Amino acid sequence: MADLEHEVPISVDTVFEAGSVSKQFTAAATLILVNEKRLSLDDDVRKFVPEIPDYGHRITIAELLGHTSGLRDWGDIEAMAGWPRTERVYDMTDVLHVVGRQRALNFIPGTAWSYTNTGYNLLALIVQRVSGSTFADFTREHLFVPLGMTHTQWRDDFRRVVRDRAVAYHRVSDGIYEQMMPFENTYGHGGLLTTVGDLLTWNRALGDGRLAAFVAQALQTRTLLADGRPTIYARGLFAHSYHGVREMSHDGSTAGYRAWLGRYPDQHLSIAILCNADNALTSDLAHSVADRYLPETKSEHTPYTVTPPTTLAGMYESERDGSPLRLTLRDKRLQTDTGLIVMAAADGTFAFKRGDGSIAKTGAELSDGRISLHSEGDATVYARAAVYAPTPADLVRISGRYHNDEVPVTYQVTAVAGGLNVIAEGRPSQSRLFVPAYSDAFISDDMMLRPVRGPDGSVTGIRISDDRVWNLLFDRLTN
Repeated sequence: MADLEHEVPISVDTVFEAGSVSKQFTAAATLILVNEKRLSLDDDVRKFVPEIPDYGHRITIAELLGHTSGLRDWGDIEAMAGWPRTERVYDMTDVLHVVGRQRALNFIPGTAWSYTNTGYNLLALIVQRVSGSTFADFTREHLFVPLGMTHTQWRDDFRRVVRDRAVAYHRVSDGIYEQMMPFENTYGHGGLLTTVGDLLTWNRALGDGRLAAFVAQALQTRTLLADGRPTIYARGLFAHSYHGVREMSHDGSTAGYRAWLGRYPDQHLSIAILCNADNALTSDLAHSVADRYLPETKSEHTPYTVTPPTTLAGMYESERDGSPLRLTLRDKRLQTDTGLIVMAAADGTFAFKRGDGSIAKTGAELSDGRISLHSEGDATVYARAAVYAPTPADLVRISGRYHNDEVPVTYQVTAVAGGLNVIAEGRPSQSRLFVPAYSDAFISDDMMLRPVRGPDGSVTGIRISDDRVWNLLFDRLTN
């Protein structure tokens, strides 16, 4: 159903929001300007967006396209402030304001990979400033109209009435839904309004030469880190392998909309999925469809067949951002918390097997009790961590008020049974319970909290991290 209140059914021409599937269109618009010599992939971003602070390291257009810029994700920053994207109206000026407050990057540009919407918002702004057109006009003139994508536009004004648009919903329980619409005027990272037919038209254009050869090729060329290692990301597209078959795809999620668009170039197969319920697992749905049309394939050949040593079981912490990795022995198999099965090889390396039998694009090595994971062209070292059972007195010593100007927000941290309750001042409804993860570290969903201690062991601050914001320091307030 496109509209539950009015019992409007979904049709092939129903318009949905595509979430991060939108990024490939932003990348294409950028690459058109590169192809016209009006931009260079090596250009410094501050040449076009001087509002970005000078972090002491040059950020290039290519690094924005490939998520190797080190820029923090503005949406995660705002969520840390107590204002997640579904609860406040944001526009492109707000994005620049959030970026302008940041005094540091997650990492030196080009040295690592971290998915960030910020880079694609900046690319949309750069397209506007270089072309002299609005982003909507530029993409309509150079992409949507020439390709015949007649139902596609950007949600650059969430109040605008859009014909045949499906309402987005959040699933509360079986058969019970509530509306969950995006109400923000940000675009480039997401915000594409489209249909499954238009998305398939786009995929066809990628393969039949209707885009400039440079643009089509660059979109599908993997991003390299500064040391030459390839990442799993191209430009607005992930370069995957599904059961040994090459897959170029991207999923999307905005408010209650879910999306997936992918191509299997060697088999000339494209799949587009658009949904208006937030419990839709579009990647799983897409692969269920792919299994019906792809030739019968077997799991990718892997040398990882030896049962891994059970001594690997335990908790590990990332030496980079504190994220945990727990390996647990279940049914005589070593597994991660997400259900990946550890497969070891005779040479001491190991990898992770998915439930469908394929090997995740992650390799690992063990040395001196530390696990080095290699994934998406990035390497993260995990050190074994001790089990943590803080006493009530330990929790009280961490309690206090902590502030960060880059968010900006002040947290009230209170000791409670089982962990630490954290409230963003001014947003009491946004409290979070952090429970012990490992020694001197607490976790709440995907967010980590780690105390910062002075020479005498007293807590002088806390560090907050998630997968898109690393090691954000909050100073302890004394009053």
